[in-house]
Amino acid sequence: MVGEVLELARQIIRCDVLDEPVQTEKLCGLTEEEIRSRSHRPQDYYAQPHFMPEYADGAAVLQLSRARCAAREAELRAVAAFTDREGNPTRADILQAMNRLSSMLYILMIRCKAKGRM
Repeated sequence: MVGEVLELARQIIRCDVLDEPVQTEKLCGLTEEEIRSRSHRPQDYYAQPHFMPEYADGAAVLQLSRARCAAREAELRAVAAFTDREGNPTRADILQAMNRLSSMLYILMIRCKAKGRM
């Protein structure tokens, strides 16, 4: 699954450079709506509520958290880069894909933490 996240990151860069639209129907088998639902209500899907990572969560959760922080930082910078003076997005596809990327990393964190509890 992490490989699919990496592939999406590569696709975003490629699409920006070549001025092509980002096209993804699913990420890690989930639609955009499913990613949003699972990242907003993880307890309903994974019996794991929202949490702040701690050192005791283990290396995998902490590495995913670090990747998510980097993805969120890139997402925020993309908003500044791909928004015109009036506040309209110039590359809504890239902004949407970057949001999906950071949300998917969060879902992977949640799943990893839930799995460690089982």
